[in-house]
Amino acid sequence: MQAPDIDDRYVRMAVLFMLSLALLGATCATAIHWAAPVHRPMDLIVPPAISALYIGLIVALTRRPQWVVGIARIALVAGVLALAAPSWLYTLQATSTPGTQLIDILPPVSSLFVVLLVMLMIFVPGRLAFLLAALAWVMIALPVLAHLLLHREEMWSARGMDLLMAYGPASIMAVVLLPVQRGLAGKIRRLATERQRMEALLHRDPLTGVQSRLLGERRLREALDADAPAGVIMLDLDRFKAINDTYGHPVGDRVLQAVASGCEGLLRGEECISRWGGEEFLALVPEVDASGLLQVAERLRAAIAGSPVAPVQAVTASFGATMIQRGDTLDTVLQRADLALYRAKEQGGNRVEAAAS
Repeated sequence: MQAPDIDDRYVRMAVLFMLSLALLGATCATAIHWAAPVHRPMDLIVPPAISALYIGLIVALTRRPQWVVGIARIALVAGVLALAAPSWLYTLQATSTPGTQLIDILPPVSSLFVVLLVMLMIFVPGRLAFLLAALAWVMIALPVLAHLLLHREEMWSARGMDLLMAYGPASIMAVVLLPVQRGLAGKIRRLATERQRMEALLHRDPLTGVQSRLLGERRLREALDADAPAGVIMLDLDRFKAINDTYGHPVGDRVLQAVASGCEGLLRGEECISRWGGEEFLALVPEVDASGLLQVAERLRAAIAGSPVAPVQAVTASFGATMIQRGDTLDTVLQRADLALYRAKEQGGNRVEAAAS
């Protein structure tokens, strides 16, 4: 069974969190209206109905996670309608009923409107978010602001100025700043991706695809610091300059690629190989003794010798192997492997030599 995508899980958790917060707000509104000394029919109907709807959406999301997009849309539409209904109803009531002030009968929904705008900008992509935010503003904020502008005594009251700020500057800031934040977050993600790409280029040899010397040195330093047996194998292709001179550098590159790929395929687990420079490679073999290290080197030597790269008739390599010893530094272990490699070269190449203990 395919594991769920991390982004999908994140979206589902975000929508579930949004629904939970909306349910909490609707439940609190229900309790406040039922406890109020004056009961208005809409205040007693809309919050409980929205609470029931959000409970149903939460249950649906937990049972049918693949419906997450539809559930989020339903929740947002329900939120818009739940806030638009009292805005229009109570605005019309205050306008048509002498002596009734909107600031006295409008439920405390202005903060919920800002939250709704935030949710729209988070969960709806691109320009559609701005269009829906504008539509929500027309449906919810416009009737209230129009009434306040026409009734200055209400607008300059404490509640009136609070509504003016919530439906005006606060709403605009939410709509403008959230896309800026989203753009910054996207830029940060792109920079992180670019950094990972650059690190990958630094850690991989561009020609052969095996580890670069930079990463190889890091892995070797870690092995030197670890309290565990490990060995190093230095290998160098025999008569590689003659291959380049005879067949050209493109063929030489193919030889390097074939050798690197073949050696990497033979190594197991934590064993790794790095291109050390030119036609020289270094293999790090952890959790091994001296005998096992020579067996790994011999296996690599035989694989290289048994895999010619056309048109080169024979490709061989010389090997120097050494165990990491207590007190070794990067220089000392490389020097021993290099000396063993040099002895293998002196004896005709295509052989493995162990460093002197």
